[in-house]
Amino acid sequence: MKFNDELKTLALEITDLETIELSDIPDIDLYMDQVTTFMETKLSYYKRGKDDKILTKTMINNYTKAKLFPSPVKKKYNKNHIMLLIIIYHLKSILSINDINILLKPITTQLVTNVKSKTLEVVYSNFVVIQKNIKTTELEQSFTNQHILGALDIDQSMENVEIVENILLVLFFAVISNTEKRLAEKILDTKFK
Repeated sequence: MKFNDELKTLALEITDLETIELSDIPDIDLYMDQVTTFMETKLSYYKRGKDDKILTKTMINNYTKAKLFPSPVKKKYNKNHIMLLIIIYHLKSILSINDINILLKPITTQLVTNVKSKTLEVVYSNFVVIQKNIKTTELEQSFTNQHILGALDIDQSMENVEIVENILLVLFFAVISNTEKRLAEKILDTKFK
């Protein structure tokens, strides 16, 4: 049962991530360097490698050009910008920039006309709740040998059985991720266009 124990440990690691509460986001406007430092500090646990960058100046400029959020005011980014950047960070590996733009457009359009709109705060606060509600036990249930590999025909006496199981495990989660990504895209295509 070493395999299950290792999976449970991994599940605990990926679900035991901190969230950035609305109250953690500064109420003062920040310059670009301060924004990248804030994001780097608050989201560092999402890095896969120690040299990975969470957010660069180029990324922020590209997001501004793509109209994913309103332009900064006098080169300063407000709390709304930071909330949007955090959401964009979580979406960028799943959705295209165009899809993110479609998703966020109702919010960003409203912010252009009313910078004090509470819509983004409501969305962001509930986004944090969603992050917190991912339970280890739910992941553990889908991580069991019986559920994932039990239906497969793997000869346990074969050479490199652990490598085969690990490859299949990565493929399993890739298929789940792809399916969930396609579902998110389908919702965007049917509800936002």
